[in-house]
Amino acid sequence: MLQPAGSTPKSWVDSTRETIAMDIKQLIDVRLTRQFSVPPQRVFDSWTDSKTAGKWLFAAGQSSCVEIDARVGGWFYAAGRRKGQKVEYVGEYLDVVRPHRLVFALLAEKYSLNFERVAVELNAHGVGCELSLTHATKPEFMRQARRDWANVLARLAAVLAQTGRNAA
Repeated sequence: MLQPAGSTPKSWVDSTRETIAMDIKQLIDVRLTRQFSVPPQRVFDSWTDSKTAGKWLFAAGQSSCVEIDARVGGWFYAAGRRKGQKVEYVGEYLDVVRPHRLVFALLAEKYSLNFERVAVELNAHGVGCELSLTHATKPEFMRQARRDWANVLARLAAVLAQTGRNAA
């Protein structure tokens, strides 16, 4: 059983007296917004449907496996190749309000050993919607997170545009 170390409140000691350091750095919110010409329901479904998400989310069309259980307490898993290397993403849904809000804890072990909170909010605007994404991350990952999410949202827009043409 873990117990607080008497002299160092930022560490924990188990019964074998090994110290486990906890990373308590301040997190920074990375925020992005994007307009879509489709209703919030279509955008929301693109985040929660395994087949659709495999085309644009994380490994971007190079996904070998995408599983999504989009409910509070449910998990997602995406594996594929990114820049020629295998990458896996896992997460747990913390809040799911269709078609307006998804909040999840995200772990990409290749990049970080910590779960980071991501919130996706969708608000109707005319026939389309605005997506606001907030990712709480470490300061040193801020630029990469902003760049990666901008690319992800651009791929989402392309998939939505393509599925719109196919549905017509």
